[in-house]
Amino acid sequence: MSRKSFYNEFQLLRGLTSGDTLHYSYIFKEYYNALCHYAESIIGEPGHAEDIVQDVFEKLWQKPYAFEDLRHLKDFLYKATRNAALNFLKGAQHSKERQAKFLHEQEKATTGEDQDIIRMEVFRVIYREISNLPEQCGKIVRMSYIDGLKNEQIAEILSISLQTVKNQKTRGMKLLRMRLSPAVVALFLLFSSHS
Repeated sequence: MSRKSFYNEFQLLRGLTSGDTLHYSYIFKEYYNALCHYAESIIGEPGHAEDIVQDVFEKLWQKPYAFEDLRHLKDFLYKATRNAALNFLKGAQHSKERQAKFLHEQEKATTGEDQDIIRMEVFRVIYREISNLPEQCGKIVRMSYIDGLKNEQIAEILSISLQTVKNQKTRGMKLLRMRLSPAVVALFLLFSSHS
């Protein structure tokens, strides 16, 4: 039984607003990886991206908001993460490189916000499905398509043959294609090739 079937939208939002830890935990698990990926794509630093996302969830926990629906909650999480990441770039260090990246991201945020939300939603769904793959298969798919490692690098890191990597990648993508809509798989492959 999937986690999604435990809560309907009304129960989830009501529980979140009332400070229920189970509902909060569900939201955290559902969105954490995708939001970290989103923050990292803005600031380029995984450790700081995780800190940013944890701060966003802490803000959500400390001051629960009344969300109209799940779309409203998702918008809040993505916008809060984007704003916190941009604030990090603006204030962390004042090097010319960071300032240029901040200006670039600020411009991009105003023009491509919907595309970023779609991209992160695709990654959220993919992260969930990859976690349901057999352990080695999921690890190889993640290393290849999300971390951007080449087959040879994966084989070396995991101390397995190159052919095993290729077989597991093929198996993983076949399983993902069976579990996900063709549109989600196509968007994932498109976005992962640009990561």
